Amino acid sequence: MIKKPKYITWWIFALIAFLIFVLLQIPAAWLISKFYKNNQTLHNVSGNIWQGQADWQKGQLRGTLNWNTRPLDLVLLRVAADVEVHSGNTQLEGIVAYRFGTILLQSLEGQIAPETLKSVVDWQWPSNAIQLKGVHLNFKKQQGFAKSEGQIQWAGGELLYRFAQRQDRMNIPALKGSLSDENGKLIFDIRDQREQKMVNIALDQNLMLDVQLTQRLLINIASYEGKAGLDTYVISTRQPLLKGGF
Repeated sequence: MIKKPKYITWWIFALIAFLIFVLLQIPAAWLISKFYKNNQTLHNVSGNIWQGQADWQKGQLRGTLNWNTRPLDLVLLRVAADVEVHSGNTQLEGIVAYRFGTILLQSLEGQIAPETLKSVVDWQWPSNAIQLKGVHLNFKKQQGFAKSEGQIQWAGGELLYRFAQRQDRMNIPALKGSLSDENGKLIFDIRDQREQKMVNIALDQNLMLDVQLTQRLLINIASYEGKAGLDTYVISTRQPLLKGGF
């Protein structure tokens, strides 16, 4: 049997690498117009698949998006990029990947500014940003969230809000939280510095947000007169995460 020279293997490898390089040079604007014809989110797209940037808008939120493709992640059978998202003073960066219908978010770090929170819930939020560290999660439309973890820190401050047609204020203490998932829902378990329950937030696969507030948190409202066990969830609300749909 005649053995093929080893250099043929290298030629094949070089050809595949060249084709990947050519693919990464495709203009991002052309690709979006070709495969995302009803695009209402990304605007002013520049660069190529390898690296580029765009302006984005979703509901009342808007900002900029930057990406750098990670071609070596193809070995892991996934398409991935280092991504930076900015919206006002909100800054988030991490790895976003896609594999067999699943969106993977890894090593997310950054902060969520008060004006971004106001776009989700129209209150006057404390001036301190929410800090995110080491956030990882998988999301698939049919199954929801999985393999979720991460840490949250918030220094708190004075919150002016409207509830039941009445405006009130709350002095929010310093809070910390952890991410997990349960039955396809992304869970935010928010506690005070003494690890006492304060808030529970759940986000489902349809991006509906369920928020529960404990008696321990509500007693920070000067006008609050309710009575219950400190760990009791007294108030529950449900609304879309992003106004304007998803």
